[in-house]
Amino acid sequence: MKMIMLSFLLGGLLTCTGAGAASGGPDPCEYFFAALKAVPNETLWHRAGEFESLWGGQKYRGCEVRFVTNDSLRAGAAVPDFDALPDSEMYRLGWRMSDSIGADGPGSGIFGIEKDTVLCVVRWEQPAYIGDEGEFVQSEILSMTIQCRER
Repeated sequence: MKMIMLSFLLGGLLTCTGAGAASGGPDPCEYFFAALKAVPNETLWHRAGEFESLWGGQKYRGCEVRFVTNDSLRAGAAVPDFDALPDSEMYRLGWRMSDSIGADGPGSGIFGIEKDTVLCVVRWEQPAYIGDEGEFVQSEILSMTIQCRER
């Protein structure tokens, strides 16, 4: 088990060090895909190419990861946290929070992380609402989209 975890961490370090798929270098989305693959899911895909940015709507070339799970399926399995705050795994891997990208609301959020010349935008959603009895109700569905490109 320790060897598998070490291999996963080293693989993440190697795939996150390059400029990214947009310039023909290592694909930073491989790290996110591998981390999310460990969580039982309904949908998980990874692709490179053109995408419409979640932040601003412009078209870019890079890579994208899409993940959807639900509370019953994942049964307590932790979904990785990709915030690049001090003392986090992402921070230790060299990622930093982007000061210019971020919004948070009830049941969703979007933020940017940067490393070298790569910018990744992470959006997560787990909708919530106030029920008829005034109780907080959170959806069982959790989705996440990660888009990475050259800055």
